[in-house]
Amino acid sequence: MSEKNELANLARYAAKIFKLLGSLRGHHGIDFDEVLIFFALGRLNFDQSPGNLMFVKPANIVSLSDFMEIPRETLRRKLLRLEEKELVQRTSYGFVVKDLESWKRISEIAVPAEG
Repeated sequence: MSEKNELANLARYAAKIFKLLGSLRGHHGIDFDEVLIFFALGRLNFDQSPGNLMFVKPANIVSLSDFMEIPRETLRRKLLRLEEKELVQRTSYGFVVKDLESWKRISEIAVPAEG
């Protein structure tokens, strides 16, 4: 594939990502930082566990802050907004993704199709 075609494909892919992020922003009334926090939370919640068992690992503010390199207080405020929007849920062990369908939509577009 030529560099021109490769750049054109990447530009189309970037447009799909921005369209999805924009639709999540519009539908849920959240900002881009909150969309990224939502996505990162799922990354930490659903990270592959050893063996065949699947479990959801709640992420606390410290681990999410370290992962994203965002100040803890900013992250706390934005997680509370995401909780108000019913995208995440607070547990006694941390936060988990509540709206799995929205998280899956982001995840599917974040991984380019093989081809």
